[in-house]
Amino acid sequence: MKLQLAIEWFLNPDHLPFIIAQRMGIFEKNGIEFELIEPDEHYDGLSELLAGNIAFATNEPLHLIEQFHENFLSLGMYFETQGGVLLKASSYDKLKNGETITVTTPVSNETTNTVGFEIIRRFYAQEGVEVTREQVTFVPNGFEHLKYMNEGADAGWLYFYNFEGVEAAHEGMEVLYLDAENARFANFSALDIFVNKPFYHQNTAVCEAFVSAIKEAILFIRDYPEIAMREYYAYTESESSPLMDDILHATMACFNPIFASHYEKELPILEFFTEIGITNLDVEKFKTAFLV
Repeated sequence: MKLQLAIEWFLNPDHLPFIIAQRMGIFEKNGIEFELIEPDEHYDGLSELLAGNIAFATNEPLHLIEQFHENFLSLGMYFETQGGVLLKASSYDKLKNGETITVTTPVSNETTNTVGFEIIRRFYAQEGVEVTREQVTFVPNGFEHLKYMNEGADAGWLYFYNFEGVEAAHEGMEVLYLDAENARFANFSALDIFVNKPFYHQNTAVCEAFVSAIKEAILFIRDYPEIAMREYYAYTESESSPLMDDILHATMACFNPIFASHYEKELPILEFFTEIGITNLDVEKFKTAFLV
């Protein structure tokens, strides 16, 4: 059986376990013929999954909640990093002084903008500073947060530390990381593997073999990081560089070889989004998106 997986957008080191499982024969050993798909838009993979056109998709936990459907089933969070809003240190005082800031983001809509603002609001509230929604303008751009921040944006929203955080350090840009730890919110800078529930129940053994292959690939990455890096560059037909080498090393530490489909891991994310008013998804319904 040929299994197709759509990633959440463009191919990057976050998808290394799928690359390693394919290139190192782990899928083949588990009887899996595999194809990785790069969708045109961020939500295409989940739509194709629900339509039954593909077996698996990856995406952030946010979208399980935002686009909840009774046929969504998470097989677990295989990748988790820190992330949120990347704020230029030189722009820090603007909000304290009642000024406005611009935030570059690859996904600008009411839901994501609300989350981004809440992260900023919580970060400043810890210092007794009240930030209003009118002070923060979200500007839709591409994924190149540092590029747009260098061009004038004060901050970047929806950053992952293993990528943009490493990039900021390489560029010597002084930034503040408004993440789950220092802005006090449930961390959702992560990726789940999703499957269509009817497909899972009709092909449980196949899905279990797929999960087993990904876990084996993550262990391989942990044991042989230099080989994993070499295979990434070969698969993507890209050149090694000091920046990308550091991004790969940072990313490899974010994979979880014992990930599982359990709602307790992601329930705090639902509670956070419920608290800030972007979902009214019932907890019991949410639980049905997991095996246990």
